[in-house]
Amino acid sequence: MPDEISLFEAIRTQRAIRRFTTEAVTDDVISQILEAAIRAPSGTNKQPWYFLVIRDRKTKARIGELYLDGWTSVFGGLDPAGMSQPVRTGGELGRNMADVSVLIMACMDRGEVGAPAEITTGSSIYPAVQNLMLAARALGLGTVITTLPRLHEEEVKRLLGIPAHVETAALIPVGYPADGEHFGGSRRKPVDQVAFYERWGRSSG
Repeated sequence: MPDEISLFEAIRTQRAIRRFTTEAVTDDVISQILEAAIRAPSGTNKQPWYFLVIRDRKTKARIGELYLDGWTSVFGGLDPAGMSQPVRTGGELGRNMADVSVLIMACMDRGEVGAPAEITTGSSIYPAVQNLMLAARALGLGTVITTLPRLHEEEVKRLLGIPAHVETAALIPVGYPADGEHFGGSRRKPVDQVAFYERWGRSSG
């Protein structure tokens, strides 16, 4: 078990991890991060979230194939030599998905089948996903959020037995970071470039 870290340290050092060791993540640890996930806020407290914990190697391999097909459709036309590190390791993740200790598919009950998607739809699932990922970081686990499997939504739902009124929101691979991976160091725009006060473009001064 890693040394306890503060919430702000977890936030500051969380980053996308796409390469993992083969060390198993225990059920107890997964339970801890899922408990953190369900503490998130949700609209009118409906708590529409569901989380599929996937360990079966064949299932993970098939999800990896679907993920990689989506990755290829988005990035496959790029020159590998010119790919950024996140894009390049994203392809590696797809090819190695079966070796990731645990995959968690975050899903949301949409209620009415076929209800139109809106920008606010994710407000009741993505905070839970972020809670999950911060809790994983606090326990020394790497994660990354990806929505590429949604490009094969119906096949993913058939593969996992997800009912029609529930849709996938994100896939979160979970594992211990491989050699060369590390927490922290993510490049971000400074706050003063993205935060305004009272009116758009107005700095705090």
